[in-house]
Amino acid sequence: MRRDNTGRKTLNVEFDEHLDAYDTFTATQEASNDLRAAAMSGDIVMVIDPETVAPAPTATAWTRDVSISIENAAGDVHTWLTQDYATTLSIADTSTAGTATIASTTLEIVNGVATVTISGDGASWLNSETDTLTVGNITVMGYTVTGGTSVETFTAV
Repeated sequence: MRRDNTGRKTLNVEFDEHLDAYDTFTATQEASNDLRAAAMSGDIVMVIDPETVAPAPTATAWTRDVSISIENAAGDVHTWLTQDYATTLSIADTSTAGTATIASTTLEIVNGVATVTISGDGASWLNSETDTLTVGNITVMGYTVTGGTSVETFTAV
């Protein structure tokens, strides 16, 4: 019988490494199961970040990323959720010259998180003009998860 670097008795270091990996896997699975159980009881919300942003007016092309995460009330991401939701996203703007666009209207959630990139063309984006990403409601495990918006308002400093 040998002892490892912590002084505990071990029969086989390789076996102990596998056992440690199994313990990590088991803990991860338990956490995932706890999150699923929370979702099955309706503890599931959508978080959109940022909800608002206020850059300076510009005449150059721009992009911004919006993170959408599916979480429980405690803020833990539902990492077990990987799902596409068709026609859930839309973009609108109030620019007189510019146009805001998104690549797809499908919300693609992977491991509980989605990122949507909004692009604005190189036309003038004037003071008080906006672009708004709207995320529609989705259904997860039979529960309606309320969507929301991310609004960018060009604001002179």
